[in-house]
Amino acid sequence: MLKPPRHLPRLAAILLLIATLLAAWAAWGPAAQSDSLAVRDGDVQTLSLAGESFTVELATTPASRQRGLMHRQALPADRGMLFIFPDEAPRTFWMKQVRFAIDILYLDTDWRIVHLIAGAPPCMDTPCETYPSQRPARYVLELPAGTSARLGMQPGQQLSPPKNPS
Repeated sequence: MLKPPRHLPRLAAILLLIATLLAAWAAWGPAAQSDSLAVRDGDVQTLSLAGESFTVELATTPASRQRGLMHRQALPADRGMLFIFPDEAPRTFWMKQVRFAIDILYLDTDWRIVHLIAGAPPCMDTPCETYPSQRPARYVLELPAGTSARLGMQPGQQLSPPKNPS
């Protein structure tokens, strides 16, 4: 009977480690950052709020979430930015280098508004005020200032996830 090579157990352990790492990457990688939302950083999707359509840019990476709306001149009335995080946790946002006021809506995993900041003012010089969520959030939606009041949005309200534009 042939004797197996001595390195076979080590090779099996390495293959098992690779398979485990690949499974972890698939579960936590960029394509799996949202349960019901196919996301890629910088994509735009359509979000319906109180019967109005908004085009939202997705921020899914640490770099794009940190940059947010910085250095932009304006945010059109039908636009927004949706920050997508891999988990639900307390979030804190600020307006550093943002030139216009915005509403900040913190949403939980179920797309329910858990906290809302209306009309966060621009901040061109540091230190800038920070805006922490009162409860853990997985998604953060930034809209032009006044939008949440105009649409009657409030904590506890359930939103629907955005859809890919057709």
